[in-house]
Formats: sequence, structure tokens, C-alpha cells
Amino acid sequence: MDDGEGGRAELNVDEKSFLFEWLVENNKTLTRKNKELLVESLRLRSRVEELEKINFLDPTTGLHNRWYLQPRLEEEFSRARRAGSSLSCLFIDLDNFKAVNDQHGHFIGDRVLRDAANLLRGLCRREDVLVRFGADEFVILLGSAGQRAAKTAAERVRSRLEAHSFNCGEQEITLSVSIGVSTLKKEHVASSTDPWELVWTADGAMHLAKKKGPGRIHRVDCHGQGPKPTESESAAS
Repeated sequence: MDDGEGGRAELNVDEKSFLFEWLVENNKTLTRKNKELLVESLRLRSRVEELEKINFLDPTTGLHNRWYLQPRLEEEFSRARRAGSSLSCLFIDLDNFKAVNDQHGHFIGDRVLRDAANLLRGLCRREDVLVRFGADEFVILLGSAGQRAAKTAAERVRSRLEAHSFNCGEQEITLSVSIGVSTLKKEHVASSTDPWELVWTADGAMHLAKKKGPGRIHRVDCHGQGPKPTESESAAS
């Protein structure tokens, strides 16, 4: 390399060729590394999504599980606050389901749960949130649904499930359901301090329904700040 006019260094042909080849090779190396990083990032993202899906899915029924309710409750409450709409929840329990497991075994019991889950899935609107809460209990979160819509949905669930014949091997059985209905009116949504209150209020209503006998529906109002429902609750059914 020689000093040119003004003290600037000038590259000869060999040096220019070497620099060009170095830049090309360096660019290839950076491109390859970026591609590897991108592939690894996509692989990790896919794995995270897979783990999240596993954590939120019930393996028996294929429905979302109760842990999925936390983020969805927050989303639905935010949406209801913006829209000024009501929210409702159905808490559904299959009556005497323990007898199915005792008489036919858990394999048949799981089949009955899957059938019930499929029936419930078919009764839900696109915007509804359906989860298997645990054992033989299911929850449906009804967005933009007041008392009348929630009661209609509960009646539809009860009649549809009770009319269905569940295949238990060589025998077909029918099951009744107890349903608790809870509604948080639009005037109480903004002041609600705990979204889960809508769920455990519906749970309490379901237990009150079971005390009346199988195949009953009991409804309570959720006020957004009140205590858990008690047996002395004077709610309409």
C-alpha cells in the first residue's frame, strides 16, 4: 500500500481483491449466523407456544382447563368495561357422575366427559369461553350476556345434555346436570374488584341448585364486591 497525494493510502489490485473477498465471506458468515439465530428463535417460540398450549389444555376432553380462565376473565372484563356490557357465567356439574366411574370404570367415564364436552362446545357461541373446571365440572363464560341471555343459555345446556344418550359400552345412559348461573350487570362491571367472583358466585349457585335435586338451575347476581354466596342467598332461580 503506497501513500498517494495528500497522504491518503491507495489500495493496489491485490489488496482490493482481498478486501472484496473478505467482505463477501464475512457477509456470508453473518447471513448464516442470522439465519441460524432466526431458526433457533422460531424453534424456541414454537416450543413456548406448545408448552403454553399443553398447560392450558385438558388432556381428557381437549377443552381449555381452569388455568385458561385467568387471562380470559381479565380480557372479558376489560372488554365489558369498554363496551358497558354485562357478563355472565354458567357453572355446570354432571349429576351423579361418580356412579358412572364406579359402575363402568374410568375409561368409560372419560368417554362420557368427552361427549359432554363436545355437546357443550356445540352449544357455545364463538365469543364464549368454555373450560373443564375440574372432575365433572364445566364453566362457560358468556361475554355481553345479561340475566335473560344467561338463563336461556342454561336452559339450553340442561335440555340438550339431558336429552343425550351417552354410550357406556353395552349400555346407554342419560345424565342430568345442575347449573349455577351468575350475572354481573353492566353497572357493576366497572367497580368489580375481582373477576373470579363471577365464577365462584356461579359455583355457589350450582351447589344451591344441587340441594334442590338433580337437573336444577339456580341463578344469583354478582355485585362485583360482595362476599361469596351462602345458603341463605335469596336469589331468583
